[in-house]
Amino acid sequence: MKKKNQNQEMSSVKSKRVVSCGSSRSRATSRRRGGPILRAGLEEELRMLVPGGRTLRSEKLLLSRTVDYVAFLRFKLELLKAISDIYMP
Repeated sequence: MKKKNQNQEMSSVKSKRVVSCGSSRSRATSRRRGGPILRAGLEEELRMLVPGGRTLRSEKLLLSRTVDYVAFLRFKLELLKAISDIYMP
């Protein structure tokens, strides 16, 4: 029974999507004009943290890869929690 609940939890984690929190009007305007999406310092930090981030040339690709990586880390965390519940009830 416990295994069935874990499978349900993992499938619900897979189906969740990461959504970015609102944006200000000025940021939206700068995107339309082709301006930078991220601050330079934040962009460099993301490039160091996200696997393969240093080789990406586009900010949009970097953001997409970051969202995917955060979703992967969330899934991994839920999986490890489920495994620890099995061995440490």
